[in-house]
Amino acid sequence: MNPVTPVRGRIRYRTWVKVVPLRGPGLLGHIEEISVEGLGVEHDRPVETGQECQVYFMLPVAGRQNVVQARCRVADCRAAEAEARYHVGLDFLEFVSDPVGTPALIEAFVRQVESRS
Repeated sequence: MNPVTPVRGRIRYRTWVKVVPLRGPGLLGHIEEISVEGLGVEHDRPVETGQECQVYFMLPVAGRQNVVQARCRVADCRAAEAEARYHVGLDFLEFVSDPVGTPALIEAFVRQVESRS
């Protein structure tokens, strides 16, 4: 994986994510980056762009693990540098776990990580 300089509001963050598309099998992959707008996920097979899916992942903020569940749209899917790997870009459409609090939670997480850099 090539290092990428993070832009403000989007950070590199590697953790497990479960992605459940409306069509086709679900997948367990890694989040590569996160922002309040969406996720970058790495997986070993391509995912059809434009389709909706549900995602589930944990987000540690202020010493507490928070479960995030969101409805997303697959915005992008392209081959990764590593053979047989794909970068999947997901745009958040709706936060299911806490519709009001989750964007603030993600912002707090991003600030927390940026302050350590």
